[in-house]
Amino acid sequence: MKRAFTLLELLVVIGIMGLLGTASIGGYRAVTRGMEERGAVDNASRFIHSAFQRSLIDRQPVAVYYWNETIKEETADENAIVVGKAVAVRRAGRVSRFANNVVYDEFADLNLTYPTNNVSSASSAASGMYLYPMDDVSDTSFERSRVATFVVQSTVTEADPLGVQNEDMPNQMVAPVDYSPTSMEMPMYGFKVTSGYSDWQRGDAYGFEFQYLTLPHNYIFGTDFSKQMDNPVSGKKKLVFGGGAGGYDQRSSNVSGTKVIQVCALRPDKTGSLSPVKVGETKDPTAKEQ
Repeated sequence: MKRAFTLLELLVVIGIMGLLGTASIGGYRAVTRGMEERGAVDNASRFIHSAFQRSLIDRQPVAVYYWNETIKEETADENAIVVGKAVAVRRAGRVSRFANNVVYDEFADLNLTYPTNNVSSASSAASGMYLYPMDDVSDTSFERSRVATFVVQSTVTEADPLGVQNEDMPNQMVAPVDYSPTSMEMPMYGFKVTSGYSDWQRGDAYGFEFQYLTLPHNYIFGTDFSKQMDNPVSGKKKLVFGGGAGGYDQRSSNVSGTKVIQVCALRPDKTGSLSPVKVGETKDPTAKEQ
């Protein structure tokens, strides 16, 4: 005659199965969190290393701007969502003139690289790109101009190569009234600044972003972050390759500032508030082994 399991035996088995299930779920979460943390650090490392390689290949300075941005504000029921972001910017040229919110580079064939339009249309264009100043490699601020994707063509006279802007014809540069017009005119091309940084000076180096990185939710660069949408961007910093006096012959001399960036995860502390926890650092892009 077969003996059935008692109620006590069944409860013991169920309890053991519950403990095993809890342990396996906890282990799974720990494994997935570890993979996520390593992935965030590795992606940032590859991004920075790619920017460094671009500076070596093009033999032009490349800057990596990185910051933290709040994309969802903290509420009484939910924590804020903050992400680390970075852009890689390659130097494209130098400003020869800045007037009427137009950045000119008379030494670059901008008309062969970008579509042309007049100033009026460019200022109202919805789409655009960012123009970054790149001279002050020691500056940790984050500055950029939103510029129209159209390149504006202006005309200057031989009598006055700089000219003044004609208010009735915003896409033309004409000589002052005390100069007589000449038959020879020189076209100039530039970018219309629609918002952002507007303190351009003659001789300033400028560049455009060619790579963009966004870390997973609540992974940030460093420990500086904001939970409020009225101040969503914090921790603005810049890392420059190819900007030092060492030139491009010495790999170790090609970076200005720190060579590694700390990556942190925002985790709820005992009070439930988000606190940064370091999960790793990016690799030194100038190291011989990558």
